[in-house]
Amino acid sequence: MPSTRKPLLVFACIGSIVAVPALAQQSPYPPPCDASKVTKADVDRAHTVFLSGKQFLEESNYDKAISYFKDAYAIDCSVHGILPIIATAYERKGDKAEAVRALEEYLRRAPPNAPDREVIERRIKNLNDQLTREQPAPSATSAAPSASAAPTVSVAPLPSSQPAPPAPVGSGNVTGAAAGATEAPSGGTHGVAPWIVVGAGGAAVVTGIVLYVVGAGDVSSAANSCPFRKNCAPDIASKGNNGRTLETAGVIAGGAGLAAVAGGLLWHFVEGPQTRSDSGARVSPDLAPGYAGMTVRGAF
Repeated sequence: MPSTRKPLLVFACIGSIVAVPALAQQSPYPPPCDASKVTKADVDRAHTVFLSGKQFLEESNYDKAISYFKDAYAIDCSVHGILPIIATAYERKGDKAEAVRALEEYLRRAPPNAPDREVIERRIKNLNDQLTREQPAPSATSAAPSASAAPTVSVAPLPSSQPAPPAPVGSGNVTGAAAGATEAPSGGTHGVAPWIVVGAGGAAVVTGIVLYVVGAGDVSSAANSCPFRKNCAPDIASKGNNGRTLETAGVIAGGAGLAAVAGGLLWHFVEGPQTRSDSGARVSPDLAPGYAGMTVRGAF
């Protein structure tokens, strides 16, 4: 009867090779647990360890702060709000990659309807953008074309026997190279009122976005300062409530701005062009403060 020992050894080796990368990719944080399975003693002890980590964070001792925060989370692994605070410590330390890792772990463990999910996603995007900008850019000299390779254009001089072309004769109202040039009658134009409405709506949209971002930041900061949301300091609670108010105001302002932009564009396309007649149209270059280089045509 053939022995099965060698095939078993082969399968065991293959299993160990597959298992090692899987273990290396495990999360550095303890597995999540249900709050009902955590005793009150563990909750109190986790809170005490968390306060010690917060003190180290305020003293800019980020390594100890991260260690204490992780210990607190290991004691009470149902408080996933510690993960964004760990990310804050990593970010202040300068380790943006670990900060992103902690925030992504929070999104995997937090409920889908978590109120700060959008704020955390925005933090992850900003950190990833910073990591992208910090990467060394490729050398610009390799992509720049050589100056010696630029084509050259030579202009042959006019023969001395050939008379110079006569200078253009223009009227007193026309100067420079535009002398004697006339402009065709202009067609219809749209009014500027719709664009005023669009501009006002755009300003309202920008204001709404700023209000929402500031409010979301206040809410996230309050949640980071008091993740358990118990016995929070009055200034922290007030900051969180003000953040919610700013978020609501931002949504309202942004919605009104979008409506104004849509209405202004609809007005512009529905409105028919307004015709005007130009008598004695001519070209006359003008310069005005803030509008150098622009030309106004037509006589009124």
